[in-house]
Amino acid sequence: MRILNTQKSSRSGLVRRAGAVTVEFAVVAPLIFLLFLGGLELTAMNFVRQTASNASYEAARRAIVPGSTVAEAEAEAMRLLTALRIQNGAVVTINRTTEKVNVTIEIPAANHSWGLTRFSKNLKIRQHCQLTLE
Repeated sequence: MRILNTQKSSRSGLVRRAGAVTVEFAVVAPLIFLLFLGGLELTAMNFVRQTASNASYEAARRAIVPGSTVAEAEAEAMRLLTALRIQNGAVVTINRTTEKVNVTIEIPAANHSWGLTRFSKNLKIRQHCQLTLE
């Protein structure tokens, strides 16, 4: 009966496998990092979008109150955007008619990107709210 030395073949197998692991890591690591950074970027853009949505709603609520002015509504929107440091490049547009108030907030996505500005350079986050006057 012949006994094989498994220790020697195991070591040589590990040495040969170490090169394969390095190549696999070199191929997969950039993809994993790209997915991770992309997830962070989408999270940041969603935060900006939700904040702009809330600011447009609150500005519209301020504008529908009898006796309020467009300047007060715009100040309310900018106050909310400034509180979360999203006012950089934000444009607040308020149109008040006899029956409705329309508030639109437009924010350049590149100003609030966490590093992947190549993909969000020309992207603008736009949120709109329309409420009926009281």
